[in-house]
Amino acid sequence: MASVNSPIRKFVKPILFKLLGKKGYKKIQCKAKLRDIEMRLVEEKEMVLLANFIEEGDDVIDLGANYAYYVERCSKLVKNKGKVFAFEPIPFTHDVCKMIIDKLHLNNVVLYPYAAGAKNETLEFRVPQMDFGAISAGQSHMAKRNNELEGKENYYTFNKAELIKCECKNLDDFLFDKLNNLSFIKIDIEGAEYYALQGLTEIILKFKPVILVEIQPFFLKGMGIIEADLVDFIKTKLDYSLYFYDNSLKKLKPVTTNLWDDNYLLISNSNKDKFKELISF
Repeated sequence: MASVNSPIRKFVKPILFKLLGKKGYKKIQCKAKLRDIEMRLVEEKEMVLLANFIEEGDDVIDLGANYAYYVERCSKLVKNKGKVFAFEPIPFTHDVCKMIIDKLHLNNVVLYPYAAGAKNETLEFRVPQMDFGAISAGQSHMAKRNNELEGKENYYTFNKAELIKCECKNLDDFLFDKLNNLSFIKIDIEGAEYYALQGLTEIILKFKPVILVEIQPFFLKGMGIIEADLVDFIKTKLDYSLYFYDNSLKKLKPVTTNLWDDNYLLISNSNKDKFKELISF
């Protein structure tokens, strides 16, 4: 997930956190993120594609809702007849996300305080803390992930973290009956993508939504997930193909090599013709 890290924010954040405490800092975060959303300061290149995948009346799932950047965009696309089912398990981030949803009057959004995984269980999460005490929301992850791998300096540089318990849901069990016309899923969950897809298998096979998933091989390795197993699951079990968005061509291109750090678009092979104008073969 992209973020805004201006010099001014880096200077002001520690002061505000010390003065206001965690409760007051939530309100400051809400105001800052609302401005980011309004000004479109947190953009990922794939966001320009959302209108190609989501229509009025559709359902959307957002795993790793963070500060509602995708939630807000998807909410406007599905409009009043659709529904956005958002999941954010980290309490601080969930609370700020809920405040943003309420401030923007996104009445078609349902926000759950759960993680998504292969089964229903209680899991321990590691929530990294910055030096001044506030959390780094976008890098919270399952505590079992090993960050002490070669190259960690490029991915995980935090010295402090809080361990918390979060409820994890198999979404085939939890969400299947709530969905009517699912067209899109966004997944940004710091290495646990394979588990979430396993818990979404029946939903995906029924609705065949487009899936936007962030994958970083370093985090897969830290979770003990073999990249080839994830790719095989996507291609064989789900019958999907993997693409990446080439911003210079404004096209989706098939993935033909090992994975790299990027957002990937997963499209059902039975639906490829629907998006043929977007795909560069």
